Amino acid sequence: MIDPIGLIPTAIQGYNWIRMWHEKQTNPPHLPDNALMLFKRFKEAYDTKNLIKLSFTISDHYQGDLNGVSTKQEYLSSLKRVFDSLPLLSPCLSINVYSIIENRNDVVSAIIDTQSKTSFLGIPLTNYDSTPIRCEIRPEQGLWVITKMFIEWRLIP
Repeated sequence: MIDPIGLIPTAIQGYNWIRMWHEKQTNPPHLPDNALMLFKRFKEAYDTKNLIKLSFTISDHYQGDLNGVSTKQEYLSSLKRVFDSLPLLSPCLSINVYSIIENRNDVVSAIIDTQSKTSFLGIPLTNYDSTPIRCEIRPEQGLWVITKMFIEWRLIP
């Protein structure tokens, strides 16, 4: 029989591991500052399922093909459906940058890969998406936002 009191230290250890993993994923050293700050804001909003904060990271003129949608509103609606399907689970997004294609004062473009893990009470359960993406960010009204995210089909085996 499992001793429930013995599970508490295990849950605390799992939570601490997830927290350290989160911190490690949010500080890649090779990103331009504007991209790093945007991806941190996006990750934080995603991990907390906060669609309002997510909307501030995406351009009103967003174009893309992730989740089979092409506009900002469609993209946010698709994320809402995902978040609603995980009521007791916590997502944890990691963003890996493979290549910075363009890095200017008015645009940063990169090939990235996103991977989302879920956890329950700090215990990791599973990955539920992973996609190579061509991502473009630009400043709008003084704030860097995601303007384009297209799946990089040529990188999918």
